[in-house]
Amino acid sequence: MIKYFTTLLFIIFIAALPAIAQNKAKFTDIRPGMEDEWLEHQALRIANERATDLHWLAEYKRATIISPKWQVILDNEGYLVGRKIHMELYCVEPNGNCQMADFTFKQKYKDGEFKDRLICTHVGELFNVDCE
Repeated sequence: MIKYFTTLLFIIFIAALPAIAQNKAKFTDIRPGMEDEWLEHQALRIANERATDLHWLAEYKRATIISPKWQVILDNEGYLVGRKIHMELYCVEPNGNCQMADFTFKQKYKDGEFKDRLICTHVGELFNVDCE
């Protein structure tokens, strides 16, 4: 009986490890791939507009670019149509929980230049982080 009880406790401990490890995540531990305050500000604005439109209660407060550089987007014929970048965004919910998620943004290329407007193309799953 003790043998099975010990095995059961071990399984419960192993199953709880990912949850424990996730709670130790910090937004400030993310190393930026590149720095651009204007892009980060635009990403926050877009993320908060999207949150409002979708009735999310979280407010995005910080953004960090994790891409080392822009990734070009080509059409089927190999012509440049845009570029994309990945960012991590930190948000706070009304109940005080802090979370972050991976976002992908793109800029269109037209008339020989990239447009200033960022477009959100992907929002990853939110996960809990330590509040900062």
